[in-house]
Amino acid sequence: MEIRSAGQSINVSVNMFFTFVIGQLFLSMLCHMKFGLFFFFGGWVLLMTLFVYFFVPETRNVPIEEMNRVWKAHWFWGNTFQMMLLVLVTRVVIMMLDCNLQA
Repeated sequence: MEIRSAGQSINVSVNMFFTFVIGQLFLSMLCHMKFGLFFFFGGWVLLMTLFVYFFVPETRNVPIEEMNRVWKAHWFWGNTFQMMLLVLVTRVVIMMLDCNLQA
């Protein structure tokens, strides 16, 4: 729960960065691709729709405290979630050992 504000600020920063990049490249792409720019962005929308349909689990009426259960039960992210948790725990242990060795 403590990382919500940090996560939101990272989200806003990344969103603003990519909005800036698209804003800078749009006119150049429009001059070179003409109507193909529609197909370019349409292709990205199709890819994003497929990603959300297959890889983002339904979270309606699920409290935030139970989100770990939702991710662990997902067909794709279940294994990935466990691996990420293992990596995170390993890094924390290494950091703790490193702090103890420096003290």
